[in-house]
Amino acid sequence: MKVIIDTNCLLDAADKHSIAYPYLQNIFVAASVGKVKLWISLHSLSEINKTDAMTKRAKEIAGGLNILPHYPIGVWGEQVGTWDNVSGTWGDAERNQELQTELASLAKAGNSIRDRGAYIDAINAHADVFVTSDRQLAGSGPAERIRQRFFLRVITPKALAEELST
Repeated sequence: MKVIIDTNCLLDAADKHSIAYPYLQNIFVAASVGKVKLWISLHSLSEINKTDAMTKRAKEIAGGLNILPHYPIGVWGEQVGTWDNVSGTWGDAERNQELQTELASLAKAGNSIRDRGAYIDAINAHADVFVTSDRQLAGSGPAERIRQRFFLRVITPKALAEELST
């Protein structure tokens, strides 16, 4: 199972006091035994930019994950990678921009372009699951609308950990 981990999950995995921490540990154990393969988007990595201890730990965790091919969205100033990191064609970029606009309308207000970019990278990588604690995407209404439109499930760490334990 190809699982994409969002930024908030990395931060939660670095914070032993987070409600999602035990679920994420179970997901990482499942990855260590080959039950799932964990990936991260450059969009998500770009959000881990503070220098506190928890963020440094989140960066260490991210260092052990596979990095998805990066598909640009947004305007030039919103890009997170270099030309060397970019995948796809100009046509793909145009299509991805349309997808991220549609995704913004399907999710709850307040979702970020970085979350939408990570989700689009996951679509392009043919992922099975996008894991996030972000309720703008993982809330029951948005998650169902998004799944119906794009056929890629948005799921919380708790739900994935429970699914993997069965």
